[in-house]
Amino acid sequence: MTHKVNNTSKNNTLDLIALSSSLICAIHCAIFPILLSLTSLSSLYFLNNPIIEWIFIGLGIVFLLTSLWPSYKNKDHKTKPLIIAGLGFVFIAIGRLHFTHLWEIINTVIGAVLLALAHYMNWKLLRLRL
Repeated sequence: MTHKVNNTSKNNTLDLIALSSSLICAIHCAIFPILLSLTSLSSLYFLNNPIIEWIFIGLGIVFLLTSLWPSYKNKDHKTKPLIIAGLGFVFIAIGRLHFTHLWEIINTVIGAVLLALAHYMNWKLLRLRL
């Protein structure tokens, strides 16, 4: 029984980290271009780097595989967080098409918010099981 509680606690922590990461990604994608163009923070332009974007996408996949999938498979068998996370990744992928800068921002922000929502839902489901 102790192993199960520790595993649930680990998934709760992973969901909180993933939730934070997704929200930071959404904020970064939505606000950063505005900050760069309106302020003297142009020295921070290096943060507008595709490598940083791919790191966030990679982290999203890692958190999906280490938190959402094990919760589904071993605990609650609820598909809703997985579906919402999948939809989030679809929006992020659509944003990568780079039709326009606004297109990229809108779709990436929607995708990141959906990922955060999926991890929040998973966190709530795990808390109900404690």
